[in-house]
Amino acid sequence: MKTLLCFSLLAFLILSGCSKVVNDPAVNQDENQLKSARTASPIAPWGKAAEWDSSHVLQTALWYPPAFGPAYPDYSFAQFPIDPTKPGSGYDFSPYYLNGETEYNPANYDLMAHFGYFSPVDVDDAVVEFTFPHIKYFLPHMLVKDPTGQDPRRVFTVKNVNNQTVITCVTDLKKEFRNAANKRMGSPMFCFLIKIDCGKGNSGFTTFWTDMKVNGVSVKGTIKNKVFACN
Repeated sequence: MKTLLCFSLLAFLILSGCSKVVNDPAVNQDENQLKSARTASPIAPWGKAAEWDSSHVLQTALWYPPAFGPAYPDYSFAQFPIDPTKPGSGYDFSPYYLNGETEYNPANYDLMAHFGYFSPVDVDDAVVEFTFPHIKYFLPHMLVKDPTGQDPRRVFTVKNVNNQTVITCVTDLKKEFRNAANKRMGSPMFCFLIKIDCGKGNSGFTTFWTDMKVNGVSVKGTIKNKVFACN
């Protein structure tokens, strides 16, 4: 009889303990705290200093889309006109036309993402991939000139136009160097204007960038994922 009572009491304590773990408000509170602690990545107004997140080979920063007009000629689709008599001239922006518009419109984008990569060696025909899990579309920002003397007019592709998760280009990467002012120089910066897919957010936040790879190898290092506040 005593054995039966002890066994029953032990079973009751075990069940009570398990029930407490499942229903303990402190556990649910911790989970909520983890969700609420998720914060958006800082985005700077265009023309202002941004907060850079950097590793030994990669620098990243976010800005709001620049305005369009005479003060910002570098964002016009007309900045690289195509001359039919000169093969290789210009840049074809037609794949990035939106809503019947044939010119850059900052209202079509949520932010501008910059990625400065410092290659440890020269790499010809490098396959560079950017993982953007939750975006609707993008526009590559073209630089009119680059201090390294390299051509920044890269052609980007996606596997599925309706799911632009991985953006890829094939380009030459030059080994980093120091200029006359001892400033660290690398290949032309990768830069994208992006529309975030807020329909896939979590508690009002969407993780929109998670990785950059060169020839299949991640160069992200310690850089944090990029998170956008949809609300």
